[in-house]
Amino acid sequence: MRRGRKRLRELCYRDKKIVNRLNSSPETMAQLARKYRVSKQRIFQILTKAKELGYVVHRPRLLARHHRIHQCEVCNKILQVADKEDLITKKQLSQLLSIDYEICNWHLNQLKGSGFVSKKFATLRSDRLAKALQYYKYNSFPPSVVGRKFGYRNFYSLLNYQRKKGIDVEKPLNLSFVTLLKREDPVSAFPSVPQTHS
Repeated sequence: MRRGRKRLRELCYRDKKIVNRLNSSPETMAQLARKYRVSKQRIFQILTKAKELGYVVHRPRLLARHHRIHQCEVCNKILQVADKEDLITKKQLSQLLSIDYEICNWHLNQLKGSGFVSKKFATLRSDRLAKALQYYKYNSFPPSVVGRKFGYRNFYSLLNYQRKKGIDVEKPLNLSFVTLLKREDPVSAFPSVPQTHS
């Protein structure tokens, strides 16, 4: 009788996770190897075994070619946020969607490259500035009050700079004062800021 280990007919949980990660993210085999604390050669062996067992494996450099935006769950979630709110950072977007930052950024770049999302979407770098701009846009307070609340000495110049960049910071004209105050926060993941009249 031949002795030895029986050949596995199914991938273990960790190996499945590695294959899924490779298929759904821009991470390379070297990055996956560092993350799972194995060698790059071991990652290659796992992918070879996955192919033999009938799994579909897309190499990172081929991911964009096989990516279908309308069938992608991450892209659809980003599109839903983009329809409601453009004053958001990439970090806030990834937190809101509970997605890894690098994966979120990759999908966002695919959407921008395909023209589904404006190039200006999620270009803000400061979470504090994004919250200040949202607060200004959806409330009736003047720039000086919003600037004091969020710690900006010259918030008016920041508004002008964002306008020049093409980012929409204008207050909705068709909403009354009462409607503005009662409107729900456009991105519920952001903590609400208490309104103080100072």
